[in-house]
Amino acid sequence: MENNNKFTKSERLSRKSVIERLYTEGRSVAAFPLRAVYLPLAPEEGEPAVSVLIAVSKKRFRHAVDRNLVKRRLREAYRLNKHPFVEALQQNGRRMAVSILYLDKQHHSYSHLQARLRKLLQMIISKEAEQ
Repeated sequence: MENNNKFTKSERLSRKSVIERLYTEGRSVAAFPLRAVYLPLAPEEGEPAVSVLIAVSKKRFRHAVDRNLVKRRLREAYRLNKHPFVEALQQNGRRMAVSILYLDKQHHSYSHLQARLRKLLQMIISKEAEQ
C-alpha cells in the first residue's frame, strides 16, 4: 500500500456540530506540550478515518505569526506521522475526530513536537484498544 503523505481538506475537522460534541463528550490525553481531545465517531462511507483540528491559544501566543509557526510545525508532524494511527483505526473499522492543542507558552523545536505528537497518537490508540 502506498503511503499518502497529504493532509487534505477532508481530513481537517471543520464541522461545528462535531467540534462541539468533541469538546463536550470527548476524552483527553496529554504529552506536554501537546494535549489531544478525541471522540470516536460512527464510520461513514467516503469519510476519512481521522478528522483533525489543530489549535494554538491566542492567550499563550499573542502574535499570529507565532501561532501560525506552531500550527505549521504541528500540521507537518501530523502529516508525516499519521499513517500508523490511521491504519490502526481502519483495521478496527473506526472513525475519530481529534483536536490537538498546544499548551506551552514557548516555542519547541520541530523534532521535539514530532516526538511528542507520535507519543500522543500512540496513547490514543492504546486507550481506544482498552475499551
